[in-house]
Amino acid sequence: MKLLVTDTADVVMKRKSDGHIFITAEAQLTSISQSLGINEKIYGGIGNKPLAIMKGQKEVTSTLRNAFYDQEFLSLTQGVAITENGSATVHKTEKGLKVAENAGTLEVTITGTPVGDTVYVRNAKGEVESATVATNKVTVPTGHAVKDEIVSVTYLSAITGSIVELDAEKFAEAFTLEYHTIAYDPDTNKVVKDIYIQLDHVVPSDEFELSLENGNAIAPEVNFECMASPNATSIGRIIEVDRV
Repeated sequence: MKLLVTDTADVVMKRKSDGHIFITAEAQLTSISQSLGINEKIYGGIGNKPLAIMKGQKEVTSTLRNAFYDQEFLSLTQGVAITENGSATVHKTEKGLKVAENAGTLEVTITGTPVGDTVYVRNAKGEVESATVATNKVTVPTGHAVKDEIVSVTYLSAITGSIVELDAEKFAEAFTLEYHTIAYDPDTNKVVKDIYIQLDHVVPSDEFELSLENGNAIAPEVNFECMASPNATSIGRIIEVDRV
C-alpha cells in the first residue's frame, strides 16, 4: 500500500544491562541507513564480463536528534547511569551587588553560603580580587571598588543535583531501540498506519558535542551502530500496523 510519511518518530530505548527505559516524544530526526562493506562484482571469461556479485558485511546505523537537551543523551553516550541527588561543588556568582560602607569598611552582602571563607569580587572594570566573607558579609579589598559601585561576587557553593560522570574507563552500553511514527493515505490524508522500526542491539557512539551558543538551542544528536543480538541473525524489523 502506498503511504505518505511526513513525521519524525517517538523513541523508546531500553538499556540491556539494567532495563532502564528512556522515552522521548520530542525527536527532530530519526533515521536508519544500511550499507554493505562487501559489494563487489566478480568478472571473468572473454571480455571480462560480470559473472556474480559478492555481498556481505551488512552495516546498519541509526541517528537520533532531539529538540531538547536531556541528560539521558549524555548518559547513554558515557555508559553511566544518572546519579540522582548527587553532591558537587560549583562556582556561584551573585551579580548586581552595591558596595556599602560599614564603620569605615566597604562591603557587600551575599545571599548564599560559600564553601570556605574566600570569595572573588569583580569590579566595574572587570578586575577580580580575592576577598574574605563572614556571615554573608564580603569585605571589599582596599582600592578595588568604591561606595555604591556595582560588583559581582563569585564563590564555591555545595549543591545537590542530577550528575552524569565523564568516566575515562566507561563507554556506551548496548540498548534496544524502537521508533514509532504514523503514515497517511495520500488520497484521503487520513492516518491509516502505525509504523514501528525495532532494532534489537544498538550501541551509541561515544562521541558527542555540547555547544553552548547564544540564540541556538541545543539539539543533542546520537549515532548508533546496529548489530544482531548474540546467537541471532536479525538486526531488527520494520512493522506496519493498521490504525484502528
